[in-house]
Amino acid sequence: MNVIMEGKMKLIDLYNSAKEQYLDVVVLMKSGGFYITYNNDALLLNYFLHYKKINDKVGFPTNALGAVEQKLNENEISYVIIGEKENIKKGNNYYIYLKKANESLVIDNMCASLINKIKNKVSEDFNNYKQIKDYLDEL
Repeated sequence: MNVIMEGKMKLIDLYNSAKEQYLDVVVLMKSGGFYITYNNDALLLNYFLHYKKINDKVGFPTNALGAVEQKLNENEISYVIIGEKENIKKGNNYYIYLKKANESLVIDNMCASLINKIKNKVSEDFNNYKQIKDYLDEL
């Protein structure tokens, strides 16, 4: 795949095309001063590096590429950089960590839901705080 194609294709289309070939590989694409990835690959970068995932997309500045590569290598996750280093850095833990990332996302969503319920209960009556705290302390 050629970076020149980026001007003719949307990044997401370029990503999807590459992902057909690299199913269990994190696909990174350079766009200006950033690297971008989508969907499950974005979830993995969010899981490992806490990059904010917006609309199923994660972007990070080019000067952070070394840290991303180091984290993926440490965890033996294959990755490819479309248009630059199209040689795949091999690892075989993609699906293992994707499962963990999805579980973490579910837990985060469950906790956020509980936090909202606690806020509502405490807003209704401040005495609810003590009851909730006492209950949690007993767990």
